[in-house]
Amino acid sequence: MNKQILFDFLKNNNIEYKLFKHQPVFKTEDKLIFTQDYGIDTIPGLQSKNLFLKDKNNKFFLVSVAEDKRVDLKALNIILGCGRFSFGKAEELFELLKLTPGSVTPLGLLFDEQKKVNFVLDEDFIKNGTAAFHPLRNDMTVTFDIKSFLTCMKKMEHEPKIIQVPIIASV
Repeated sequence: MNKQILFDFLKNNNIEYKLFKHQPVFKTEDKLIFTQDYGIDTIPGLQSKNLFLKDKNNKFFLVSVAEDKRVDLKALNIILGCGRFSFGKAEELFELLKLTPGSVTPLGLLFDEQKKVNFVLDEDFIKNGTAAFHPLRNDMTVTFDIKSFLTCMKKMEHEPKIIQVPIIASV
């Protein structure tokens, strides 16, 4: 049901995208296995990892980064000027974005009617030019050129804060 609402939204707003169907992917480690077995590596664009976060002041954030990035949450909360982050609860994720864990995507911001979730997009997506996200479920991926994706977010009234998301330094 929600998936159809999303695709109707994209169609009604003339937002171009490409759809790819594949086996369900629950975390980035799974994707590495599916890439070999199901050809997911043929999906163009920067593949995303999406974090649903909450700060100590009960402000919510959805942070989209490249799937291989290890985000430094302490540095991120300093950059964003907010309290210490924790991961949002499954109930909050569903209440605000109609999503379940394993299917987090900025496309769920379509359902954030009260505008409670702040969207942060890693600038790597801008540099790459093509972004890939799950369309509310983890057995499909949609890709957008970055201009179409930013138009989509603007139409959803969730224009992202675009920053270089900090990563944990390798040892």
